[in-house]
Amino acid sequence: MLKRGTQLVPLSVIKTIEAYSMFATGDTVLVAFSGGPDSTALVHILMLQSERYGIKLHLAYLNHNLRGAESAEEQRFVEAMAEQLGLPIETRALTEQESQELSKGSLESRARAVRRAFLEETASRVGANKIATGHTFDDQVETLLMRLFVGTGQDGFAGIRAVSGLFVRPLIDTPKESLLKFLGDNAINYVQDSTNLGGAALRNRIRHRLVPAIDEVFGPHAFAKLVSFSKLVARDSQVLDEIAQNAYQQASCEVNGRPALLVESLRRMRPAVRNRVVRKMLFEIGLPRQSINAQHIATVAAIAASHNPEARTKLPGAVSAARHGDAIVFGAPDPAPSTYPPFQCELRVPGSAEIPSRHRRVVASAVETPAGAVPGGKNESLLAADICLECGPELILRSAGDQDTFIPLGMGQQVRVHNFLKRQKVPRHERTNYPLITRRDGVVLWVVGQRIDNRARITETSRGAVRLTLRHV
Repeated sequence: MLKRGTQLVPLSVIKTIEAYSMFATGDTVLVAFSGGPDSTALVHILMLQSERYGIKLHLAYLNHNLRGAESAEEQRFVEAMAEQLGLPIETRALTEQESQELSKGSLESRARAVRRAFLEETASRVGANKIATGHTFDDQVETLLMRLFVGTGQDGFAGIRAVSGLFVRPLIDTPKESLLKFLGDNAINYVQDSTNLGGAALRNRIRHRLVPAIDEVFGPHAFAKLVSFSKLVARDSQVLDEIAQNAYQQASCEVNGRPALLVESLRRMRPAVRNRVVRKMLFEIGLPRQSINAQHIATVAAIAASHNPEARTKLPGAVSAARHGDAIVFGAPDPAPSTYPPFQCELRVPGSAEIPSRHRRVVASAVETPAGAVPGGKNESLLAADICLECGPELILRSAGDQDTFIPLGMGQQVRVHNFLKRQKVPRHERTNYPLITRRDGVVLWVVGQRIDNRARITETSRGAVRLTLRHV
């Protein structure tokens, strides 16, 4: 058993832990353990430092089942080491079907997503408030080079963060060479993943071909400068994130119970802030991080810039972003026009009638004429009873036709209902068979939830009033 003390531990690890205040007394730390050199070094280093920082350790191992007998041997190794160290461990092996799913698309990104979900679920189950992973300085360099040549934004070039939510990475400033020396000096065994030795994966090509070439041409200090630059980017990115968080709170809203962003708020934002606000919304509605790319964010930003009231785009996971009045609404695609069938029914005064398929009901009641002129409203309108009931005590609640016209309150000429709804930025699918209140002779009295006809307004000579209220069912 190792002696406890800092002299056995690479000093860079201690500096990183303390620079980022990674641990507090009483923390339960779930350590992602694969049996490889990095995670094995991490487990032993944290054991040596557990008394110093007052932390308890719990190990977690996920068997991806991608390497047959080698995967099984790896799992036996980590379980045996956990027992030897006296540490509790949670293990899970993916089923054959789950392993096959990893191969669809980017194996690395899918495996990372599955591993992250496993660690977060395990941390919740065992009561861990920190998750420590074995990412090293070498991983940071490889990640930065990979993102540089594959393509990334500012956040991507901020690299792997030392602290991100529950996740802490104590080895992120420590070269793998130092960890191998630590393991060798203390005769600590580990396993080697054979897939890390090949040249097929992009990361492996960077590790075995590009990194040595850069080292040969520029020397090892080039990597330190690369990581130093990424930390400057990360610092600036953090400030932008804080600005974007405030902007998100001002721009986010709900439209008919669905999450949305206000168009004018987005238009006023600087592009860097707007992109972060959009990305945060996509995260909030549950889209996986790896499924979102710069093009998705740019497309949503383009909807905000567009003056097309019907602009929309498809996003991953059967999600859409669509203009809805003054907002961009996110969620399941809008229902097809056929969702709102044509309809017609009587509406007695007093009485009520339901609007089919829209989860709304119109309630009508007779009231006294209010003092002074009263304009029509959105969800509640007052109309002159003598005008409304001129053709009888029943009104008609029906869907709008292509030729329906009315005189909007405050205007002096007829307009087609369809054109009026379009100018009001009512989405196209909502305009289909839009509900109207009319008299028996067909005169439109109220475009429901929008505006009354100017002829039905209450004046000083009106004899009684009809209150029409739109309610959720």
